[in-house]
Amino acid sequence: MDFSDKFYAKNAASARAWAETDTRKKAPRRETRKPAEPKMGICEKCKKEALVRAHRSRETDMKDGAASYGVVVHYYCEDCYPKSRRDTPTEPPLSSKQVKNLLRGAKKNLR
Repeated sequence: MDFSDKFYAKNAASARAWAETDTRKKAPRRETRKPAEPKMGICEKCKKEALVRAHRSRETDMKDGAASYGVVVHYYCEDCYPKSRRDTPTEPPLSSKQVKNLLRGAKKNLR
């Protein structure tokens, strides 16, 4: 048995000992966040009274040379609510001619 085998065996034994003696309870898994239920209010973007939903966003602020950031809640109507990136349409795939031109340009840059 060389030195590295002894080292790995010692680490494994130490990990098993910690696992057996660990008395802390594992935190239960949180449920996934569900979108907030809409309620009557004034939209912060279009200023109309309608059903609004809360939207949490991170905001950075600079004052006196120091930066601070935090989570800010804004209330938007269904029309003004920010769209998810998953919902935005993706770019159409490149045509064969566009792919050929890209490869030609890359080939020229390699020379």
